Amino acid sequence: MKILIACYSYTGNTLKVAEEFQKITDADLTRIDPVKNGFYLLKIWGALREHRAEINPCQTDIMDYDSLVVCCPVWAGKTPAGINQYLDDLKNIKGRKFGVFVTMKGSGNQKAAQQIRENLTEGGMEFLGQMIVTEADLKSGKYKEMVEFFAKKFQD
Repeated sequence: MKILIACYSYTGNTLKVAEEFQKITDADLTRIDPVKNGFYLLKIWGALREHRAEINPCQTDIMDYDSLVVCCPVWAGKTPAGINQYLDDLKNIKGRKFGVFVTMKGSGNQKAAQQIRENLTEGGMEFLGQMIVTEADLKSGKYKEMVEFFAKKFQD
């Protein structure tokens, strides 16, 4: 199965998990980076209000992929504005499979993962699974086991 990982990472934690997934699955990785990198509090406000943010060019046409994994941090219980824009920009998603993983400081609701899941399901994609990685999982190294388990959902 050919996999594309679409990753937005503000502090590097989400990217660390995405790179672990990439190593296990031999997936391609595209970075979602906003054109303007504003103040952190404005980013949180944008996520809370479900805004969009212009992003630098990245892989949005997934015609050549069997599945997509979208990954991002959770901000104010929601997805960052750059992820919202990426989801709007996606092309050729119908009939493809997807998964979601989010990183977060603590425990909390799963609205961010649910936002992504609903968006892609409405676009005709098939959901394979989700993973939520906390800061404690990252610090303890537990995230590596979690990624191995999550990756199995994407192996033929």
